[in-house]
Amino acid sequence: MKAPFEAAGLSDIGRVRTNNEDSFFYDAEKGIFIVADGMGGHNSGEVASAFAVSMVKDFLIQKSPGIGRRISSSDLEAGVKAANSLVYARGRALPKDSGMGTTLVCACGDGETLTLAHVGDSRGYILRRGVLSCLTEDHSVVQEQIRKGLLREEEAAVSELQNLLTRAVGSNPEVEVDVSTHPLFFGDVLLLASDGLTKMVADFRIQEILSLKEDAATLASRLISEALEAGGVDNVTVVVARVQREENKSPWTSPWSKMKSLLRGPNAEASS
Repeated sequence: MKAPFEAAGLSDIGRVRTNNEDSFFYDAEKGIFIVADGMGGHNSGEVASAFAVSMVKDFLIQKSPGIGRRISSSDLEAGVKAANSLVYARGRALPKDSGMGTTLVCACGDGETLTLAHVGDSRGYILRRGVLSCLTEDHSVVQEQIRKGLLREEEAAVSELQNLLTRAVGSNPEVEVDVSTHPLFFGDVLLLASDGLTKMVADFRIQEILSLKEDAATLASRLISEALEAGGVDNVTVVVARVQREENKSPWTSPWSKMKSLLRGPNAEASS
């Protein structure tokens, strides 16, 4: 059976940081994609993100033994909450890891439906017919201020508060997880990214890059390079996946096509 996605992931330390606190995982056959951006003192950020990714990965692989098998939104949410419990317990057990946490964005798809969960400000996007849409809303102080009308988008981009999260995996014993489900169509491109990309590269430029007729590995490399050329002030991580399952090819069928099908009748193919 053909894998529902063609995918690639890439991470870079950036041009300023001395260690990489991002982690990622992808499995194109099982349709599992994860990005995490850790935070905490010493090396705790990379520990938190690695623990979270590993926990969610193992949890979801147990739930999806076959190629392109659909994972429910409740299973995805349960996987993220299990990761939260693990990271929180580790932070409580070792003084050096106290207060550690991580963002987490993960997606599961079978080529026809995508289920996405996130905590923090790592984002999920989908490109369809050249148009980029963000599927997540940052759990951050500046995003809350924007939502309340206290801050404009251009002010948020330079705010000293832009790195303050309102939710993170591992910061508290319980975590609220945003979960959503979306249809997928042949040729759609999924992007999961840490804020090392989204704070350095504007959405319109991300759209231009993902619209290129290149494989997932090349697109991932181009996105990383774009972030580094813009300054690379943070670790940057991306996972790119293109839907290659050909069932349900188009999200839109013209009324005329539907009418022709009705006029021809159910046995049209056999009689033509």
